[in-house]
Amino acid sequence: MSTQPTLRRCVSCRELFDRRQLLRIIRLAGGAGVVMDEGMGRSAYVCASHACVEDARKRRKLQRALRVPVADSVYDALAKRLEPEA
Repeated sequence: MSTQPTLRRCVSCRELFDRRQLLRIIRLAGGAGVVMDEGMGRSAYVCASHACVEDARKRRKLQRALRVPVADSVYDALAKRLEPEA
């Protein structure tokens, strides 16, 4: 096994990160929808920062990467995940 991390690129800032540091959004096979962190299908990654999530929302970067419309509920779930737990 390789000890090198698996790198993925953020769709918003275009920087490379270890995939464990990024949030994964998946377009499920068969057009079953868009989910986060589970399932197989076309994936896009976003940094765990509010700036990247908001930029991806404003410029529709997830929609372009996944090639399907992305609902506002997905962006809301991403933003909620970034909030620190009390």
